This record gives sequence, C-alpha cells and structure tokens, in this order.
Amino acid sequence: MKFTISDSVKNIPYYPKALMYGHEDGWVRLSSNENPYPPSSDVLEAILDALFAVNRYPGGEKELKDDLAAHYGLAGDNFLIGNGSNELIEMSFRAMKHDRRNRVIVTESSFAFYEIAARIYGYETRKVPLASLTTDLGKIADAIDERTRIIFLNNPLNPTGTIYEDSDFENFLRSVPSDILVVVDEAYAEFAQSPRFPRTLSYIKDYPVLIFRTFSKAYGLAGLRVGYCIGDPELVSFLERTKQPFSINLIAILAARAALQDQARLKKVLNNSALAKSFYYDVLKAMALEYIPSEANFVLIRIGDKAEEITHKLFEKKVLVRFMGSYGFPDCIRVSFGTPAENKRCIEELKKLVR
Repeated sequence: MKFTISDSVKNIPYYPKALMYGHEDGWVRLSSNENPYPPSSDVLEAILDALFAVNRYPGGEKELKDDLAAHYGLAGDNFLIGNGSNELIEMSFRAMKHDRRNRVIVTESSFAFYEIAARIYGYETRKVPLASLTTDLGKIADAIDERTRIIFLNNPLNPTGTIYEDSDFENFLRSVPSDILVVVDEAYAEFAQSPRFPRTLSYIKDYPVLIFRTFSKAYGLAGLRVGYCIGDPELVSFLERTKQPFSINLIAILAARAALQDQARLKKVLNNSALAKSFYYDVLKAMALEYIPSEANFVLIRIGDKAEEITHKLFEKKVLVRFMGSYGFPDCIRVSFGTPAENKRCIEELKKLVR
C-alpha cells in the first residue's frame, strides 16, 4: 500500500519508549525517575475495589479535584485531571491554538515531549540554552516575540535537578505579556527542599500560569498515569474544553485519591529519597566523580567521554541508568534514587567501570 503523509509528521521524533526490563528478578531500574517503593496498602485496596467496576465508564474526577482542592486550600475548579502530564501538555497546545501565533519556548535540556507535542500540533519550538545548568529566565524572556504563544518551564529541571528561585520567577512573570501562557511543569516539586523553590501557587490568580504536577513520581503511581493541572478557573476551563472524555481510568482515579490521603506514606518516601541523595553524594565524592546537586529524586553524574559506553556496560549487569547525550550532556548519566539495596548495587557496578 502506498500512503503519503506530510513531512511535518514524518519528522516528528519517536518518544523514547520505557524499557520494560526491571520487572523481572535481578534488575535494578534507575533510569526513569520512578518511585522505587510499591504503593501503600490503602492504595492497593482502592485498586482492588475499582476492579469490580471496570465494566462501567469511569467517574470520580470531580471527587479527585475536590480532594486536591482540600489539600492545597483551593477550589475544585482550580484543577484539571489528565492522563499523566502528557495529556495536559497536549491540551495546552490544543487550547492555545492560534492562526498567527504558533511558537513555543522551552529550554534546550528538558522534557522531550514538549517539542514532540509542539510538532504534532503545528507549533514551532524555540530552544533557550541553560545558564549554570539551570533554566535562564532572563534569556527566555528575551526570546519572546510577537509569535510566542506558550512557554514551558520545568522546575526542578530534568535532567539536572536544579531550580530557579522564587524572586527570579516573579520578576520573569512581570515581563511576560498577559496573553502568553506560562506552563510550569513541577513533576518533582514534592522532592524540592530548598527554601528558594518558587511559591508558584501564589501566582496563579494574577498571572496566566498553569502548574502541572503528577502522581507518577513521589506518589508512586507511574504505571497508572494521573497528572493534574492547577490554575485560574477560567484558564483551566479552556484546557478542559479540549479534553477527551473518560481519558483517566477508574483504577487510576481511585488509586490517586487514596495516595493523596496517605501523607504519612509520602513523608516516608521523601525521607528515603533524601537518604539516598546523601548516600550518592558521599560515594561520588569519594570516587572523585562530579555531580550536580539536585532538588529531585535523581542525580546527574559527569562520567566523561565513556558515559554512553558505561551506560551499556551497566545494562549488561542488569543496572538501568540513563545516558544523557540526547539532553545535551554526552559526558553524563542520570541515576534515579532507588532502594538502599538498588543504590548500593548501582554504585558497586559503577566502581568497577570508572576506576
């Protein structure tokens, strides 16, 4: 069969598919910034209850919005639920579609799906270089022109784990025209401990800002795909008009509600992540390997010109880490924080390769 499609579609890069290795015994999976700990018993019970209703179309999004509203001290109409943050990203592009203004600004090293979604929906992407391994808000402001429609910020930044400061963010917002949407992807916000981390929620009333957060990372529900958007009700409603019906399944909704209620569990996860961070920092210092201090649940490690080779050799030992060449760091690997046993195994194998 001969079938033609436009070059704009042909040139869209494939999104890197998640490796399914690691679900069998013996694998250490530290490549995707996941929560290494299984869900709590309350979440598992909610999942089990949902199984008996999967013959029906899913409900429960309103209740999850109300739960989030109570958690953040906002109203339910400040929230929108998505099938992971990816659906929210797509809704942003659909809702902001404009005949003449079709440019989106992102940083050079950030979540790959921003650019992929931009191409799918006919936007041009302008990439702004990092400064000192973090988002340069000044350069992003300078990149705005008459065709700019959306700005995507990732904070903490994947893959460096660095953050921009609250005062810089407020000054940045004051410089952005009021008809440009600023999306702040805070997938790793729960892990950020720095007092300099922006109070993004305080800006949603006065600026065209949407915050994207997720249950995939700290809450440990990556396999169920639940993200949520926080913003001014009118702005949120624009995105919701473009949302597919029944896009989040019932199991995911009920699991997210149970996970949100279990804040004691979240506290343990964050404490374990902080301990893992300290472990890596101490060991990497002893190994004389440079790393980037992180406000997330991963660390970027500068290995040198053999970074890709070492990634493959670790794979041969059933240790999964991420080579960062596609992010513009060809001398680095990114390692997610795992369980104590996983972290120890990763370091043991890494020591054999870099000594």
